[in-house]
Amino acid sequence: MENSSRMSSEQGGIILQYLARALFAVLAVIYFNHSPAFFFTLPAATPWVLAGGYLGLQLLLLLARTPNAALFASALDLVVLGVVMLIDGGEPPPTMALLFLAVLSNGLLYGLKRFLVMLAGAEVILAIVLPIRISQGSGEPGTSASLFLLAALTVCMLYFGLMIWRNQVLARSALEAAWRDPQTGFISHGALTSTAGWLIPLHDRLSSPLTLVLLHHDDLAALTETVAQRLRRSDIVARYDEQHLALLLPCTATGAAEKVLHDLRERQPGLRAAVMTLNSANAALEQVLYHLQTVMPRTRDNPSHWLAHAPPLS
Repeated sequence: MENSSRMSSEQGGIILQYLARALFAVLAVIYFNHSPAFFFTLPAATPWVLAGGYLGLQLLLLLARTPNAALFASALDLVVLGVVMLIDGGEPPPTMALLFLAVLSNGLLYGLKRFLVMLAGAEVILAIVLPIRISQGSGEPGTSASLFLLAALTVCMLYFGLMIWRNQVLARSALEAAWRDPQTGFISHGALTSTAGWLIPLHDRLSSPLTLVLLHHDDLAALTETVAQRLRRSDIVARYDEQHLALLLPCTATGAAEKVLHDLRERQPGLRAAVMTLNSANAALEQVLYHLQTVMPRTRDNPSHWLAHAPPLS
């Protein structure tokens, strides 16, 4: 678990990215060592010098932890890949695929905005490198193959960009659906019990009352509209089940909560409610709500028995 949390942290992601850069740098050096010639006449040690300087600068950015270090590292990727493509003797240059990998990895790690920035940067690099290669090249078939590879990689990058955008939209929709109840617009039951439990020990530590209420009405849509218009911004409203709404009234004693409930019933006749002001920090939120649900059958739709006070939890 400790190693998993380290790898899922921001620093773990940066280290993984550096290791990937080192791996691809080694693969590029091996590729150049087995290539018959460079595109330009250069010393045989050029790939080693280029890879060593590149990894050294990336390590410096990794250790320095300067602001925007990840952005500088990505810019360095583009510049070095542009140089690598210039010296690649292949037609079309296989190292062009590394440019595609750099753009895609930034999109996966940092989102759609970084993907688009890197895509624009890659197009600028290609706009500089390819005319130089075409002007220095001698074969029309090689030029056509390079342009075809460029077009294919560009289409792939645009496709993956659309997929990244689609996944982000789906993730936001799933998060909103998990957090918000679609029928009432209030917080869902699962979101309430998993995120609002801290209010109980907090109010106990502050010696401030926290009152919980369970509301029932035959017309849940009408009750939802009334509750949304009446409660304060600090109050928490959630969908408890098919028939009930749960209210959390911070810094509210029993008497003040009763006034709120009487006002709600005047606006929405037929309302029934179970109420409880907590006096212990040891109770779990789900336990209190279930306790209110067991008290709710004591209520009736008449002026005398519509409100039930739950006994304290043992």
